[in-house]
Amino acid sequence: MLKYAMMLPAARAARGAMTASALGAIGLGCSGVTEVSTLELEGVVARDGVPFAGQAIPAEFLDRLSLYRVVVVGETHLLVEHRELMAALVQQLHTRGFRQLLLEWPHMVDWLFHDFVNDRELEPDWIPNEFLGGALITAIRDFNRSLPEGEHVQVRAIDVNLDDYGGAATFVEAIQAVSRHLPDPGPIAEFLAGSYGMPESQADRIQRLRDELGALRSDLSASWGSYWYDTVVEMVEVESASVSIRAMRDDHYDLSVRLREDVMKRLADLRLKGFAHGTLLNVGGHHAQKSYLLGTSQEWLGDYLAHASPEADGSVIALFVTAARIESPAGAKLYDIRDASPANELFRLMNENWPEHTVYLPLDDPVFSEGGVAVNFEEKIRVCALKEQYDVVVVMPLAHRVQAQ
Repeated sequence: MLKYAMMLPAARAARGAMTASALGAIGLGCSGVTEVSTLELEGVVARDGVPFAGQAIPAEFLDRLSLYRVVVVGETHLLVEHRELMAALVQQLHTRGFRQLLLEWPHMVDWLFHDFVNDRELEPDWIPNEFLGGALITAIRDFNRSLPEGEHVQVRAIDVNLDDYGGAATFVEAIQAVSRHLPDPGPIAEFLAGSYGMPESQADRIQRLRDELGALRSDLSASWGSYWYDTVVEMVEVESASVSIRAMRDDHYDLSVRLREDVMKRLADLRLKGFAHGTLLNVGGHHAQKSYLLGTSQEWLGDYLAHASPEADGSVIALFVTAARIESPAGAKLYDIRDASPANELFRLMNENWPEHTVYLPLDDPVFSEGGVAVNFEEKIRVCALKEQYDVVVVMPLAHRVQAQ
């Protein structure tokens, strides 16, 4: 069975309660904005917030999203209820013309996604890793079974192959699995016969494989078919970029982040190119930003899609989804927005208005584009004009962190 696992840093401990006066000591997410009063913000939240239960997503929310070609959903990672909400979004936007979901998963499993959600059964023992969203992928596979093949939702992976475990065994396993479905693996067999090593020594080997694939293009396309030839070439191209990114993550982390984002942009454009239907992207909250909430010079994926992508053509809406409380699989409290946020923080106000419901809030009011609103973003309090980063925010009342594998 082909496996994939990703190591993530241990969850950050929840910060202690903060008062509104403490915000002055925290770096602003935006400059030149006046902080909105709690009373004014409470009124906007009460007027514009729309509560709903579970996955019963309001039609007005779905109608709003369906006006755009691309819906970018930024998440707080590893939350079961977020994935359930995404599965509901995919299914309920299907009738509004959406047929594709792009995920922040390593590209080496992209071909497996296509196989799995379309019931091709090339790798019948492969099961999407639950730690990274297996239930979501399985829900889409099951939904596709109710649809004609031409209406299936396609799921694609748009992240680099980020982690390396002493030989990038996961990429090697992926290319080895592909080779079993080829009549003659050709240069892949030679690649698999050697030792891949660590990132610092992998560049030469992956480059040789790239060169051989290019030199044998005509013969391999005829032998493998264009689908498999293009699939292998794309896998090798992304792995080549991933090798460079992995090699510099310790000593040149900021550069590695920028290069990783560049790969995600190219893959997103590739999946959007010529695709006639709507597309959902589910990525981390940072990637979904349309601007620089964290005050960096990084152009995030959401920023690129909204303002520069020739394929998205500006038809992009960006969401951020978070939870007011997070518990472990066993029910132990890991995070509570009431402990981690001041009284005037936006997500706290949304939850306090509707403590038992998921709430979506369109950021249409001028306070979100002209004023400074306190938001708890990735457990850091920022005071910013939030409309610069997102168009809609969604707060779930409670979410459970996926069990680590």
